[in-house]
Amino acid sequence: MMVGVQSQGCARSSFIESWHLTNGMLSPFDQQMPTRFLFMNKIHFFLMLSLACVHSLAFAASKPNMVVVLVDDHAFEAISAYGTYLKDFARTPSIDRLAKEGMRFDNFTCANSICSPSRASILTGQYSHKNGVFGLNGSINDDSPQYPVDLQAAGYQTWLVGKWHLKSQPKGYDKHMVVKGQGKYFDPTFSGSEGTWKREGYSTDVYTDIAMDWLKKRERKKPFLLSLQFKAPHHEYGHAARYDKLLADVTVAEPPTLYEDVRNSDSNLKKEFLTRTKFHMLHSGGNPNQASEGDAYYYRHLKDDAPNAMWKHDPKSDRDRIRVAYQHMIHKYIRCLTGNDDNLKRVLDYLDEQKLADDTVVIYTSDQGYWLGQHGFYDKRLVLETSIRMPFLIRYPRMIKAGTVNRDLCINVDIAPTLLELAGVETPEAMQGRSMAPLLNGKAVRDWRKSQFYTYWGAPNHYGIRTDRHTYLKIAGHPDELFDRKVDPDQLHNVAANTENKAVIARLEKELKKQVRDVDIAANELPGKFKPKPKPRGNRKPKNKK
Repeated sequence: MMVGVQSQGCARSSFIESWHLTNGMLSPFDQQMPTRFLFMNKIHFFLMLSLACVHSLAFAASKPNMVVVLVDDHAFEAISAYGTYLKDFARTPSIDRLAKEGMRFDNFTCANSICSPSRASILTGQYSHKNGVFGLNGSINDDSPQYPVDLQAAGYQTWLVGKWHLKSQPKGYDKHMVVKGQGKYFDPTFSGSEGTWKREGYSTDVYTDIAMDWLKKRERKKPFLLSLQFKAPHHEYGHAARYDKLLADVTVAEPPTLYEDVRNSDSNLKKEFLTRTKFHMLHSGGNPNQASEGDAYYYRHLKDDAPNAMWKHDPKSDRDRIRVAYQHMIHKYIRCLTGNDDNLKRVLDYLDEQKLADDTVVIYTSDQGYWLGQHGFYDKRLVLETSIRMPFLIRYPRMIKAGTVNRDLCINVDIAPTLLELAGVETPEAMQGRSMAPLLNGKAVRDWRKSQFYTYWGAPNHYGIRTDRHTYLKIAGHPDELFDRKVDPDQLHNVAANTENKAVIARLEKELKKQVRDVDIAANELPGKFKPKPKPRGNRKPKNKK
């Protein structure tokens, strides 16, 4: 119980009043007491006062600093701590530190796998249909909560620098300097609370320079929130010249589904994505006779210059063109993300030097996952694994046991309520996510969600759920699809039509309907049935936080 804690330091007034001290004189009550009792009571008073001071300081210390490094399109496979086929190529020792000294999440997903909606969900703790951001460059609803606002109100000094990618302006930040839209990899221009800045250099370095300057000039007695948001490693994977020779002439391991024949897939989701987008290594738009002007990755980068020139290959072989397109992409991608790791090191080293590490929550995460050649794709957007799964690594030594791994089904809407609980701040009722604080303590939460809800209003419209084993989805104009990740971890085959899965589908259909109720999305708001409007709509109160 906290008694009379004041914002300026120890609580004294309530204790003093209780002791009847007026202008340095003893009250009539005190005058009647024997001297020895009065002396003992005074000792008791000062002991209580000391305890109040300690309690006040402990309360201040209970509000940890927070560093949230949110990056763009960093696939978990390209973080060596995750131990994937890329672990010996995409080496990320600084990000790995967070796993080694904190917790790595292995089943963390986004609710809508595209930049602006995911960022909005992270800020608001709400799904897209509640916060109003369905696609790129959307605006967060005015009545949606945002966790930086609550932290700022709780006494945090708050800063944001880097990529924002929302039409609505940042809220809850004492200082914010952001780039427009995607921003540029080199010589970025910022706008925000401090005016307009034009800075020379590589964007990830420049963002971190600004963040470090604010950290060094901070008010030392107040906790802080630093939101450091890199553009990297978003396509076109721009990197600093110091990484030009990284992995030069090294053949990087390929994903097992790189050469999948998606045009003849049993999944309409994959075929629709191929037909309606440009995000394949070779077959953009579903046209098998793609011309050199095409938008597929191979044609977009065929004429790139060194150090990222396309390797020699047989231009008449589809397989060879896919091979070199992948090698081009993955080399440039790893060179780009290495800048993230190096700049995270700068922040971690500073926290160590200032003896702030124990009292600081550090998160490294991405707005979504990213295809790195799986199914022949690049980019994201689908409910399938590499697109929907986000890396999420968190270190907080005062709470999290070093080197732990969590496999609960967490979603990006859980980030905001988690940070608020760690700060001792009440979670707004309108937030739909659930605090992961018990999980960080290593506790098993019996009533944790059994599936992760997903929606995507772009091409192709689809929604569904992901359980610990299955991915079940509905796609506009086509039969439902089912992927069994235990039997088929690479999600090569849609097995919804298999008769032995009839009971599984019935169970998943029931769970999907439950999720639709829980997140409070109306039938006419679901992808395929609703076309997002340019103006945001208000919030209905969520039913629960499952």
